[in-house]
Amino acid sequence: MERSVKELLGGGLRPNDPRRFLIEAMIGAMSADGVADARESAAIERQIANHPLFQGLGPGPARTLIDLSNDAIRFAGTPLGRAPAIAKGLPARIHRVAAYGMAAEVAVADAIVAEGELHFLEALRIALRIAPMEAEQIVIAARAGRLEPYLEDRFMRIKSLISIAAEVFALRALARGAANDDMRFKVRDFFFAIPDLQLTTDELDGELFRAFRRPRAPDAQVFGELARVAAGLPDPVDRYWMVVYTLVAEVPATVPSWRVIPFMGVMQAAFQITDTDMELAVVDALTFPPALPRPS
Repeated sequence: MERSVKELLGGGLRPNDPRRFLIEAMIGAMSADGVADARESAAIERQIANHPLFQGLGPGPARTLIDLSNDAIRFAGTPLGRAPAIAKGLPARIHRVAAYGMAAEVAVADAIVAEGELHFLEALRIALRIAPMEAEQIVIAARAGRLEPYLEDRFMRIKSLISIAAEVFALRALARGAANDDMRFKVRDFFFAIPDLQLTTDELDGELFRAFRRPRAPDAQVFGELARVAAGLPDPVDRYWMVVYTLVAEVPATVPSWRVIPFMGVMQAAFQITDTDMELAVVDALTFPPALPRPS
């Protein structure tokens, strides 16, 4: 069963609703140049009313999220000051791509992207860990009025990596001497709690069963197996997010000490992640809720 972006984010208002930060990204883009253009306001209203990401969000809850976003930006003083908080409120990769896309769509609504809007988009891009090339593609899609299909395509691209994430977590379990059914079920619950890794229970069971039961050479080493997986991930952004997901699985209090977690050291070497990017991955991993079911 395919899951669309609509199914991922749609529905009524929830505690810590990520759509609050999607809205804040749009309002930040609108107010970044100090001028609230009517075309930009209309773009925000149109997105909230019609975009599949907001399906199920009624006028009342939408107004609440708009008011919260406006108050947060006013309290920060400038939209730029809210970029890190927007990223913190959107830990999942697909949420971050959506936020940047919606902000870009608002910024281009009046056909002129002012300097203040450019600065906001760049600050948002950096905070959301979106690569420059992907950001450029998002802006192109927004200008062409094709943001929704672009986001759907990105979602499907991210979901296509779930089988690779299953292999990484099977190797994590193997390295811990816990490649058993109990750990596999814990990993399934963990995946189901991460928006980027969500499938139906049956689909996740299938992916994880294949990864955990994959035949391996008797002398297979975890580093060699991880290096093989990394070779199938030429995009450094994909590699980075695999590291983030693996860090999220650790007990939050131990994540800042990633250097003493044996599997993380092996994964860093196999995936060729710099120390600087590992520290950024720690920050991103700690934005996920502490109460997630972790396969530790």
